[in-house]
Amino acid sequence: MPEVLELKPLKDKHLKLIMVESEFPIDWWFEVPKEKKEDLLWSLHLISKEYIQLIDGLIDKYSPDFALEEKPNFWDDPLNPNDPLKTLFKKKGIQFKHADISENAEFYLSAALDEHRNMLQTLEERIKEIITANGGVPSEDELFQQLVLWKEYLKNDYDSQEDEIRYKVREAWMMMNTLNLAKEIKGKKLKGLFICDLRHFEGLDKLANDLGIDTEQIKIKRTIKTAEIEKEYEEEVEVEISK
Repeated sequence: MPEVLELKPLKDKHLKLIMVESEFPIDWWFEVPKEKKEDLLWSLHLISKEYIQLIDGLIDKYSPDFALEEKPNFWDDPLNPNDPLKTLFKKKGIQFKHADISENAEFYLSAALDEHRNMLQTLEERIKEIITANGGVPSEDELFQQLVLWKEYLKNDYDSQEDEIRYKVREAWMMMNTLNLAKEIKGKKLKGLFICDLRHFEGLDKLANDLGIDTEQIKIKRTIKTAEIEKEYEEEVEVEISK
């Protein structure tokens, strides 16, 4: 049975959610850009030892009951099966899951944009045909100009709809993932770590406040430490607690 998005406050439980900025931005698209698919370093999802040490320190500081990490596009790629974060939480005895929109919901929302994709592809092919036939860009061709403008309009509209899903929709699903995991954990007062892209802090914080969840935000400050471009991570904590 398909999972349904539903956000309801926890019953008989109090949750504090510590949002931790991911080491690198976590990107998401319906269709991963070609250049990203060919970027081996991006696909590997490497995590530095300094970041693992930071998370280890946060575990010692907060003693979380569970942890989640925002799942990026490339997690279906088996290039890097040894997830160091998953290994760390398992070693510490902390239940850990990846958070994301459900596959069924993503498929449904993606299908709704199929017409945009098909029209964009048709326009791009027609524009290339005109350029090839004219041996370059026909700057005074009104039809060509109209095709380019229409393509830009469709692309902007597509990007706007994808952004709505990238943020508001996915944030709601990720919050439901958090609530569902909290329901599985015994105890009345719980603490959870949520590692995610910094761009989700504002949206998740608002959802948490609406659901009676206390929040704390931990951002990372990057500095260059050596000539070998070794990164040093320092905690920069901003606390926003709703009562």
